Amino acid sequence: MAAAILILTRGELAQGGVETQLGSMFMPRVVAGFILIFSAMIAITSLRQIIAQSALAPQEMIATEGLGGVLVYVGIFAAYWWLLPTLGFVVTTSAAMFAIAVLLGGRSWFAMGAVSIIIPVITFYGCRELIRVYLPEWSL
Repeated sequence: MAAAILILTRGELAQGGVETQLGSMFMPRVVAGFILIFSAMIAITSLRQIIAQSALAPQEMIATEGLGGVLVYVGIFAAYWWLLPTLGFVVTTSAAMFAIAVLLGGRSWFAMGAVSIIIPVITFYGCRELIRVYLPEWSL
């Protein structure tokens, strides 16, 4: 959170870099803003539970028995790295996000599919149009 606040308040952090119409600090500030928003969401929920003195929920754990879960993660990321130049950012990232959501035990197939498609599409077009960073495209 301290790094996010530093990024949001200091304008002279970027020297050089990609200059766009929005400035070279646009993307770092967007990411820092999201970090603060998500941190606040977690903090507010935790403070409400502390104030209400509610019982603690059991700690959530990823059910990965032994080394199998780790190997599946490594396999997903290796496939992502290998397929990215050929299938492009949107297709490969969508597939990887969906596979990881399934591995983590996602409950709603519709929500997992929608998020796995919407986030990479927004990221792809946002990077291309706002900060002029061109992510890999489909090459088949």
